[in-house]
Amino acid sequence: MSRRSAVISEPDIAIESPLDHEAQPLFEAAFREHYTPLVQYLRRRIGCDSEARDLAQDAYVRLLRYRENQNLESLKALLFRIAANLMGMRSRRARARHWNEHQPVDEELIVAADSPSQEQQLGDRQQLDRLMAVIQRLPNKCRQVFVLSRFHDMAYPEIAARCGISVKMVEKHITKALAICRAEVGDSGS
Repeated sequence: MSRRSAVISEPDIAIESPLDHEAQPLFEAAFREHYTPLVQYLRRRIGCDSEARDLAQDAYVRLLRYRENQNLESLKALLFRIAANLMGMRSRRARARHWNEHQPVDEELIVAADSPSQEQQLGDRQQLDRLMAVIQRLPNKCRQVFVLSRFHDMAYPEIAARCGISVKMVEKHITKALAICRAEVGDSGS
């Protein structure tokens, strides 16, 4: 079988992949028939057209692994299962990083700040010193989890794997550490 590169395109999508000569028509047919319903399915669940299109393209790329499958209906089922799995992975990553708690910064609200006064710098330094002392007094596992999260920017699942605990336990340690820091240093210390 000869291999060649096929370009499959939809209005603003281009997927390039090496396809077997016989598998190419089947894959192109699956793309033409299922692309729009797949994007609509993803858009309804995600709420964002560009992310839905990105996930659809990722799903088609992963579908290429199964191009030897000769049944258009089974390709459709597989394609939608791959897309659902990709949505699940996307959702888990967002939850692990608590993206829903982040507030976007409106560029119009950013104001150039003057340098803080020496008194402000001294106060900030003292508060930072108090915070570091509080972190040092946290229970060992709680401190380890907190430091990995806040200072090493590790995701909760990564921390759980590294510490040999569950993601839920990581969340509990972070909650406990933040509560202690807030109580002993104040809200601006976390």
